[in-house]
Amino acid sequence: MYLPNCFLMSVLLMIADGFSVKGPSGPLVAPLGSSLILPCYVDELLPVEGLEVAWRRADSETLVHLYQDGESRPESQQQDYRDRAHFFTDQIQHGNFSLHLDNLTAEDEGQYTCRVYSQQDSGESVVEIRNVERLVVSDSGESISVSVDMDVTLSCSVSSHITPEEVSWKKTDENKDILVLLFQNNETLSDSSDERYRDRVEFFTAEIPKGNFSLRLKSVRTEDKGVYMCQVFAGGLSANATVVLERLSFSVSHVMVLILCIAASGSALLLFFIIHYKLQYAIEFSVDSSYYSIFAPMGYSVVLPCYVATSLPKEGLKVEWRRTDSDALVYVYQDGDDESRPENQQQDYHDRAHLFTESMKHGNFSLHLDKMKAEDAGKYTCEVYSKQRSVLSIDVELFVGFRVENNFVPLGDSADLPCFVDKSLLTEDLKVEWRRTDSETLVHLYQDGESRPESQHQDYRDRANFFTDQIQHGNFSLCLDKVTAEDEGQYTCKVYSQQDCVFSSTAKLKMGWLLQGPSAPLVVPLGSSVVLPCYVDKSLLTKNLKVKWRKPDSRSLVHLYNNGEIRSESQPQDYRDRAHFFTEEIQHGNFSLRLDNLRAEDNGQYICTIYNQQDSVKVISTNTDLALRYGMSNPGFLNCWGLAAKEKCVVLYDYTPEVDDELELFKGETIEILKKTKSGWWMGKKNSQKGFFPSNCVKKNDPLNDSFVTKCVRTPGHLHVFLPNIMMFVAFVLWGVTE
Repeated sequence: MYLPNCFLMSVLLMIADGFSVKGPSGPLVAPLGSSLILPCYVDELLPVEGLEVAWRRADSETLVHLYQDGESRPESQQQDYRDRAHFFTDQIQHGNFSLHLDNLTAEDEGQYTCRVYSQQDSGESVVEIRNVERLVVSDSGESISVSVDMDVTLSCSVSSHITPEEVSWKKTDENKDILVLLFQNNETLSDSSDERYRDRVEFFTAEIPKGNFSLRLKSVRTEDKGVYMCQVFAGGLSANATVVLERLSFSVSHVMVLILCIAASGSALLLFFIIHYKLQYAIEFSVDSSYYSIFAPMGYSVVLPCYVATSLPKEGLKVEWRRTDSDALVYVYQDGDDESRPENQQQDYHDRAHLFTESMKHGNFSLHLDKMKAEDAGKYTCEVYSKQRSVLSIDVELFVGFRVENNFVPLGDSADLPCFVDKSLLTEDLKVEWRRTDSETLVHLYQDGESRPESQHQDYRDRANFFTDQIQHGNFSLCLDKVTAEDEGQYTCKVYSQQDCVFSSTAKLKMGWLLQGPSAPLVVPLGSSVVLPCYVDKSLLTKNLKVKWRKPDSRSLVHLYNNGEIRSESQPQDYRDRAHFFTEEIQHGNFSLRLDNLRAEDNGQYICTIYNQQDSVKVISTNTDLALRYGMSNPGFLNCWGLAAKEKCVVLYDYTPEVDDELELFKGETIEILKKTKSGWWMGKKNSQKGFFPSNCVKKNDPLNDSFVTKCVRTPGHLHVFLPNIMMFVAFVLWGVTE
């Protein structure tokens, strides 16, 4: 809980012979860092001629502000008060000589005198500012233990209404301090971190406005143990908190696995010999399934994925793409023809549906669908036949709806537009308005302590609602039910107190497509092609647009678009003639990358970053994972199949369940995701408890930490011979991975 930072003001009134100078009847309270009015006034009107008002520090006679010869004299102020202390100039003629003091600091403590001179008379009042609460920085109060390679959060919270000028995390190492991470001038300076911590530390950016400067330390190493200090500078004050990361050692499970591995080494070597000499492996790529959950605006092109793990002969090859709901033929390839058969193709897909004919020899039968329309929503099936035998059938689905924040809302569902207000603003005269930014249409109104549905525009009546039970917590988010295409646009939430706008935020409903691919990861063979998606809104297509495709693990530039041109000469040799943009699609905002002739070295993460160079702002960044996997080409010896690693997420905010079937969440916990739904409520598992939780309270784990493993089981006739060896080999691999 934050302790209130306050100033207690006491006023002493002195009465002169000719007139009395008055102040407030009681003490005034204001938070540290805010503005304060020091009252000083007279009941009778004084002539302006010869009038002089001087505000001074009583302890040092420092001149705070001066009114003389009919005007304020800021040039006479002491430097510390310049641009902070002001008269109410238009009120002086009415006898109001109060002083407006901005950005209160600890140094402002003390007594102030307001002396008023008028011809032969004078008077004064004394105002005292005292009892300033000091800056408070707190930590968790406990030492932290963590295993090697895990992530850990070091707690640090600031109890102040002032935004800190600087927050630094340092590690005490013998006789010197190592800079771990620095926050300065409202910006995180990652480049200033010591190289031992660079790319491994980060703040929780969304929490900084709440005073939370906790540090996330990723992939903990043994040398990370020690004492960490969080030092805060704010309003001329400084304070710090320390966190101890205890000595790191192997866990009991590590020791047990080590003993098991030593005992299993002979069996593991035997199994390796058998696999190496008896089985033939096919090296393939597993494409991260998040690649096939992408959003593209209306009118854009999308690629519906369909890959076969092995090359198929042209003779007897047939590929059909159909609408699953209507069985309409979208595209057909047969008997080596490089073009579709228009006599069988539904008219609506003529000139819009294409295959990547050059990549078909590598098993790539993905469909390129241009100029997307609302009627294209639905499920699509890719059927591949070789010599009249079906070798692959895969389904993908296209949904039409809105992107809100990071969530997709299908047409007809409910969309939540966020608006959160600080509890300190929750007063009786509070007024909250939600309006359409483009037309100023009133969507909803909160006034005089209650919702005002009678004030809503007719189109939003019975559709737009506040979360009534959350208003007391400052949550004025809007729930918009049964969203339609006409709801697309930008919405503004404005908060008024005493007729002044004290807070404003915007939310955008962007209509487009969500491509939902197959639940299992797709397999792409070596030597084939793959499309890595990246889209940008057409409104951002300017001459100053710059698009970079890069591979962060090797710091390699894969491809570049700059100043309206594709810059092939900037590509490294490894990607020249292999990585291509879809040139004709760039005008529509499609910067997807086609990577041909896949090699084992292409394994890794690829990031597409789009910049608006005029404003030096990163517009969008997307990433795709290509992970090598090994599959069996001799299924007669072993039966193998791929299992996707369990999908997990990290809790960003605490959540208290409101019904029995919901999970209680605490910040920093890891939740296993069992099922996702379009409503934004996911089913998850924590320890042995299962239940639902809101997806906007969590963040998915880094896809680089997700893996794709192959589990092999002996056919029943030999299972009892090889199962122990397989278990020992898996244990050996687990030890290597964890260490």
